[in-house]
Amino acid sequence: MKNSISLLIVLILCFIATSNSVYAQAQFETGNIAIELNEYGRIRVFSPDLSTRQIDRSSILVGVSTTAVFDYIEDANTFFPPGLILTPFLSDYELVGSFDNSYSNLPPNVLVDEDIYGWNSEAGVVVKFTVHNNEASAINAVIGLEVIPQVDGSYGFETVGFNSTEQIVMINKLTYVGYKLFSASLTSLALIDWFSGYNNDLSFYTWLTQGTIDPTFTAGADGAVAILGTNPVSIDAGASVDLYLGISTGTNESEVISNMNTSYSHYLSIVPVELTGFTAAVYGNTVQLKWTTATELNNQGFEIQRAVADNGEAQQWQAIGFKEGAGSSTEETAYLYNDDISSLNAALLKYRLKQIDFNGAFTFSDEIEVIPLPGTFALEQNYPNPFNPETKIRFSVPQSCDVSIKLFNSIGEEVRTILENHFDPGKYAVDFKSDNLPSGVYFYRLNAGNFSITKKMTILK
Repeated sequence: MKNSISLLIVLILCFIATSNSVYAQAQFETGNIAIELNEYGRIRVFSPDLSTRQIDRSSILVGVSTTAVFDYIEDANTFFPPGLILTPFLSDYELVGSFDNSYSNLPPNVLVDEDIYGWNSEAGVVVKFTVHNNEASAINAVIGLEVIPQVDGSYGFETVGFNSTEQIVMINKLTYVGYKLFSASLTSLALIDWFSGYNNDLSFYTWLTQGTIDPTFTAGADGAVAILGTNPVSIDAGASVDLYLGISTGTNESEVISNMNTSYSHYLSIVPVELTGFTAAVYGNTVQLKWTTATELNNQGFEIQRAVADNGEAQQWQAIGFKEGAGSSTEETAYLYNDDISSLNAALLKYRLKQIDFNGAFTFSDEIEVIPLPGTFALEQNYPNPFNPETKIRFSVPQSCDVSIKLFNSIGEEVRTILENHFDPGKYAVDFKSDNLPSGVYFYRLNAGNFSITKKMTILK
């Protein structure tokens, strides 16, 4: 009998040890919000006394393709268990943990560090995700978030929407919970009713990259799921990128906004480099980029990146220059970079800054767009040529003027007016359809102010 009792005690102790391992968690409460970090990277939000759950799960998504998305259910495994920092340096409370894909061993091979910062008596926190690329080559990752509400302690019938003015995803019943991306722009927000099997790579990647914000809706009895997506970011092999966001609660939307603003002020004191301005201006064949920082911490410098757009589609980002940073500084620092675009032929240019720390960690600025101004009148060769039934004609005007493009047959007879309008300085394109015109050689002439030029096109049917 004694041996049986001893065996039972051993089994119970083994069960407790196993349970603690499986369900390891760490938490803090500030007096106005409580946060819990669980195994596999799940972040839960509670009322201040931990009695009522408001968010069942917030978890990171790293999407690379329709068959490669790192998510909580299918991929996440604990690399370093959740813990509470006893003497945090940046805040009053800090939770940490690291999670990788060793549960599934499916792509993408990433490691995600999570840091959650909280402050006494405040109803908001700052979350930092650091995504490490453990693949052998660079990945183009869409980093986002999966959120499953449990507002006021129960699933279902919550309202979920987006406050575009404040850039906050708002979730509410009696209690309100807000999510706001601090270090990136929200480019996609998919709002769905929970259903079994929704969490697969194809669905996640589609939602992360949909490029639209779903309208406000009220969930059914099973509750809502919100999927937040950002612009893709290239992460070199062995490198990492940070994503910061805020979570705040309140009894109404105004309180959530106020608490989120407080969290954002803390974010500015945490983020290594506070970028306060990033602008671009066009001077002939030069794009002048200017940016300033209010503070810098461990800042090696800024890599300037440019993407050349063609037909409205952005091409791959390329590094075009580098400016050394100020290291660590509390003084405002101004930067300037001139980009010579005389050799480019693009209707649209995009620029961003890659801020790099001395330890190799980096973050990206928001993107800015530039429309280059042409220096001269120009008419390009139509493309495709020969064509049937449609081609594109591009032209440039360096000043405001009346523009016409007319089509002539091989004996010089005018057969059609392709375009006739007033244009401001810029680069333009017009689509031309051959319609009922017979096959043959034609000539198209641009008249713009005192400028005139003629080129040849061929219609094949």
